Amino acid sequence: MSVLERASSLLFAGGTLVASRLAILTISFTLSMIGILFVHSTTAHELESFPSYEAGMQILKLLVGIALLVAILFVHYRVLERLAYVLYAGLLVVLGVLLVLKYAGGAWMVRWLKIGFLSVQPSEVMKVIIVLALARYLRFRKDQIRLSGLFRPLLLTLIPMIFVVLQPDLGTSLMLPPVLMALLFVANARRTHLATAIMAGALLFPAILAVHFYFPQVRKKFIEDYQMNRIVGYVHRDEQSWKDINYQLGQSLIAFGSGGLTGKGYHDGTQNLGKYVPAKHTDFIFSVIGEELGFLGASLVVLLYLGLVLTMLHVAIRTREPFPRLVVTGIATVFACQGLENFGMTLGLTPITGIPLPFVSFGGSSLVTSYLAVAIVLGIAARNVPVVASPDLNPIDEDRVVPVIDDQPGGANPFPSGH
Repeated sequence: MSVLERASSLLFAGGTLVASRLAILTISFTLSMIGILFVHSTTAHELESFPSYEAGMQILKLLVGIALLVAILFVHYRVLERLAYVLYAGLLVVLGVLLVLKYAGGAWMVRWLKIGFLSVQPSEVMKVIIVLALARYLRFRKDQIRLSGLFRPLLLTLIPMIFVVLQPDLGTSLMLPPVLMALLFVANARRTHLATAIMAGALLFPAILAVHFYFPQVRKKFIEDYQMNRIVGYVHRDEQSWKDINYQLGQSLIAFGSGGLTGKGYHDGTQNLGKYVPAKHTDFIFSVIGEELGFLGASLVVLLYLGLVLTMLHVAIRTREPFPRLVVTGIATVFACQGLENFGMTLGLTPITGIPLPFVSFGGSSLVTSYLAVAIVLGIAARNVPVVASPDLNPIDEDRVVPVIDDQPGGANPFPSGH
C-alpha cells in the first residue's frame, strides 16, 4: 500500500467520524485557497498574472503543510502523548537560545529559524506543543479541583509565555492562557477557580496601562513601544490617534466600509491597490477580503472558521480517552482564539496584536503549524477507539454486559488503582 493510499484510509475509511474528518480537511484546504488568492491580490502588480511571487511562495508552503499533514497521520497519538514533555522541553530550549542571541547580539527581534525557503517561528509551534504538554499533565489528574492543583499547569503555561513575550511576540503569547483555561475546564477544574483566573486576566490591560503611565522605565524592559502604542490606541481614540498609532486600524475600517454588501470585486479594492492598509497580506488580509468580497464574503470566511472549530469540538466530544479529548479541545481553542483576535483587531473590537489569520495570512510558519494542528486532530479522529461507559449501557441488559470503563471527565483517571 502506497503512502497516499495509507493516508487516505486513515482519513476516510471506517470509524464514526468520517464526515468530521472530511469537513475539517475541506475547510482547511478551502481557507488555504482563499489565502493564496488574496495573497496574490494584495501583492500582485495591476497587470501581473497569477501567481505573484508571494502567492507562489504560499503555494509551496501549502505543499509543505500538506506533506507534514500526511506524515503526522502515520504517528499515533500515543506517541505524541509519550513525547509531549520532550517536545515541550526541546522547544523551550530553542526559545531560550533565540532570547540569548537577541540580548547577546543586541538584535531587536529574533523570532525565526531559517530552514530552506521556509522561516519557522518557534512561538507558533509552541501553541500546539503546549496543548500536548498540558493534555499529558491533566489527562489522569484529579487535583485540579483544588486551587493548589492549578499551580503546575499554570507554570507549564507561564514559562513559554514569558519566553514568547520577550522575543517580543505579545500576540502569540496571549493565545496560551485561553488554551490553559479550556483544558482545565474539560479536566473538571472548579468553575470558581476558572472565573477567578479569568478576572485576573481581565485586569492585565489596566495593569499594563498603569505601568505605562506611572512606571515607564519598568515598562520598557518588558514591552516594546510599538506594542504599548497598540494598547493605548485601543483605549484612546481621537482625531490625532487616527493619524498615527491608529492609522492601520483606520485604513482597515475604511476598507470594510467601502466593501459594502458584495464588495468591489477581486483585485479591485482601492484600499488594497492603493497600498493604504499596512500588513495587508499578513495580519490585515481580512480587511482586504472585506473590501473586495464585501460583507457576504467576509461572513463566509467567519463561518468557515466557526465550522472548523465546531467540527473539532464534535471530535472532542466523541473522544472518550482523556489525552486525545484534551488535545482536540486545546487545538480547537487555538483556532477559535486566533480567528477571533484577527477578526477583532481588523475591526477595532480588540487590540492589535499582530496575530495572523490561520491558513489565510501570508507566512509559512503559521500555515505549516496550522496543518500540523489539523493533522493531529485528524489522526485522533481516525483512531477514535470506542470506550464502553456505564451511561451507554442498557439497564435491561445489565446482566449480560459488564462496564469496562466508567464515564469520567476529561482529566480523570478511568482506570482503578492496580489496573
